Amino acid sequence: MSRPLLWKEIVALLAVKVVLLTCLFMAFFSPSHRPAHDTAAVTDRLIGTDNR
Repeated sequence: MSRPLLWKEIVALLAVKVVLLTCLFMAFFSPSHRPAHDTAAVTDRLIGTDNR
């Protein structure tokens, strides 16, 4: 492999890696997966009225 071709391949692979990591982050840590942080939810969690 010549040097310019190798450079392009490395940049392309890093770009694909960034895209895949972003997709994984959005799939598992997006705002839709976060619990509610309102007063009632915090009180239930601290006092222990949640029946889990």
